[in-house]
Amino acid sequence: MPIYKYLITWFKRYNYMRLRLVRIFFLALFLNLFFGLFFFLAERGVQPELDLLDSIWWSMVTMTTVGYGDLYPQTDIGRFLIAYPCMLFGIAIIGYLLGLAAESIFDHISKKKRGLVQITRENHIIICNFPSIDKVLRITAELKLHPAYENAFFVIVSDTITKIPENLPAGEFAFVYGNPNLETTLRQANIQLAAGIFILATDPSNSDADSITFTIAAVVGLLRSEHQYRYKVVAELSRKENFNLLKKAKVDGIVTPEGLTDCLLAQEFLYPGIHEIITQIVSNEIGSQFYILDTRLAGHKVADIQVAVLKHPTNLQIIGIIKEGRTILNPAKDVIINPDDKLIMLAEHRRDFSSIEDDILSSGNS
Repeated sequence: MPIYKYLITWFKRYNYMRLRLVRIFFLALFLNLFFGLFFFLAERGVQPELDLLDSIWWSMVTMTTVGYGDLYPQTDIGRFLIAYPCMLFGIAIIGYLLGLAAESIFDHISKKKRGLVQITRENHIIICNFPSIDKVLRITAELKLHPAYENAFFVIVSDTITKIPENLPAGEFAFVYGNPNLETTLRQANIQLAAGIFILATDPSNSDADSITFTIAAVVGLLRSEHQYRYKVVAELSRKENFNLLKKAKVDGIVTPEGLTDCLLAQEFLYPGIHEIITQIVSNEIGSQFYILDTRLAGHKVADIQVAVLKHPTNLQIIGIIKEGRTILNPAKDVIINPDDKLIMLAEHRRDFSSIEDDILSSGNS
């Protein structure tokens, strides 16, 4: 942020500090002119070359205790009645300004830690609720493994903690204290310029947490639809039976851990190694990942796309489609892709599919 914009923001935010600064500025200006004028009147008799501008310069140099020595009083009146008070008042003003600056800095740091400052970041990620520091760190670490979010900045919005935990890196996290289902709190987190929002369950073991999640999701969804905000929203549910209810809030994704561990345990018993496979697929840390992408291949059969994928040098597999909101894994080969369909693929890099699309489209045109 340019320095002048930062100063404007600072002045708007701290009205009381602005008033004190304005007062001390005009006081310093008055004293500068006052001592400069009387220095000129006291010294012009013994220093004929002295003019009023030089006297004002001397006053400023003396008040700031710099003391270049290019000008100095040569009369007793100039020394004791002008220079002495000028130095004393100058030291007092400098001390006051330093104290004011220190107070401002410490006040800002304190408010920042307690989540009381306005967030000015753009394209940041908002995390509503704070169930635990370990969970937040795991989510953010996983997200930062993705190239698009490796430099992401996160804003935690919660009223269950009173200050940002020391374990969170200051350069990557900020905190807003307040209820995340209030519009004023979300705007303090600069929701209008956010890239995405995570709504975490306050207590995954408590089914009542879903009502809090739904309320936040409803507020976030209304703000997005009303103001055409462009952030993505993912919410965590404690109970699967609340899935359809939360879906009405029009979030982009819903995750519920209920039953997932149970199914994974059974699958691991039947086919040892399933857990490692699932872990690799859902993590950006290693191997290939799932991607759900829009496609330009409307009118093509799934079989044609799969053949083109097999011939292409990239490591990629088409494993399903999303058609009319329904997820179809391992679709029939004669299924035709419609304009609004999405492809589900397993790939090392998201960009790999773009080159395959180009090849299919170019071969079709020729």
